Amino acid sequence: MNFSNKNLLFFFPESPFSKRAGNVLRTYTNLKQLKSLGLNIDLVGVEDYYNSFGDSPEDIDSTIIDAVFVLKTKPTKKKLTFEYWKYKFLKKIEKKSPNQYLTTYLKDNFGAILDKKKYDYIFINYEFWTDLIRNQDLRGAKTIVDTHDWITLNEFYNNQNLDLGKRFGDEIKNLSFYDKVVTISQDEYFIFNSFLGDKVINIPPSFPENFGNENSEKKYDLIFVGSDNPFNIASVNWFTEKVLPFLPKEIKICIIGRICKHVPNHESIEKVFFADDLESYYHASKIAICPMLKGTGIKIKVVEALSFGLSVVGTEKAVDGFLDKKNNGCMVSDDEKVFADIIKNLLNNSSDYEKQKQEATEFFKNNFSEEKSIKLWKKTLNF
Repeated sequence: MNFSNKNLLFFFPESPFSKRAGNVLRTYTNLKQLKSLGLNIDLVGVEDYYNSFGDSPEDIDSTIIDAVFVLKTKPTKKKLTFEYWKYKFLKKIEKKSPNQYLTTYLKDNFGAILDKKKYDYIFINYEFWTDLIRNQDLRGAKTIVDTHDWITLNEFYNNQNLDLGKRFGDEIKNLSFYDKVVTISQDEYFIFNSFLGDKVINIPPSFPENFGNENSEKKYDLIFVGSDNPFNIASVNWFTEKVLPFLPKEIKICIIGRICKHVPNHESIEKVFFADDLESYYHASKIAICPMLKGTGIKIKVVEALSFGLSVVGTEKAVDGFLDKKNNGCMVSDDEKVFADIIKNLLNNSSDYEKQKQEATEFFKNNFSEEKSIKLWKKTLNF
């Protein structure tokens, strides 16, 4: 099917061009691959998100995005206007949404975009934004949702008192609204496919093959890339407090991203708060680590490391969402001493190290290639 001149309206609350975290990087990659199919893509975001992260709608890639709309969640505070009092009244009487940003004002502004242009596809990221389109006139557009995660379980990690039955029921209800449901891991695919059937399709995260530079100087023994979300904070704390004491003092560790704000100063650790291009850091590293203790879904940072042919040492959570939990270039343990022993063995045993690198390369090629991903996007859009 030819997708040229087909119009897609793509909703993601924050800027997909910041690449500040795994979910954002995945969204950017999806946009790039969808554009390669010939689609005209309009992007919709939420002003509160853009402001909180210091993003600008001007910082988009115009080769990917045709038009960008960053919508307000509430009208400007001009108390003499009818619009101000209208939405103030509606806020008092309408049922409160768990998503505080999903306001009537936002939905009306989204509807105004739909009124002005006919779209062939409407793409929503995260099921908890479904009410953005539930009662809108979609004018025949096919709807797609990217789950990103099993949201019920993710929320449970942050709130042990969560009503699991109700929340999971809401999640399935929201997902059932769409024509296609995209998951990124096999674990989520099996769950949602059991309830929703063939409308669910699994599209794992993908990256270009970054193999090569095998002989480049390895400045770092270990590399960890992460945003400062609670799961990454807990992970890096566990690693620095529990694992690092078992590692030799001369080990060199590079930690990149906003997670650095939560990393203690240590003679073995070099902190890089922002890197516009991670390629040189990955090529300069021997092993990637992923000491995640909580969180659901596939770990984008693990797939990215595999794309450089790096072996990964992680906890059991590092291989969440992988179809093959063993032969995947990752060695895992939740025991801090065993975690450290794995690292030391890979650094000191060249044959084991090379075997793991080869395994990482093959697993990436077979599961996370861009070519495979683009074929799956074609299948998703071909209604």
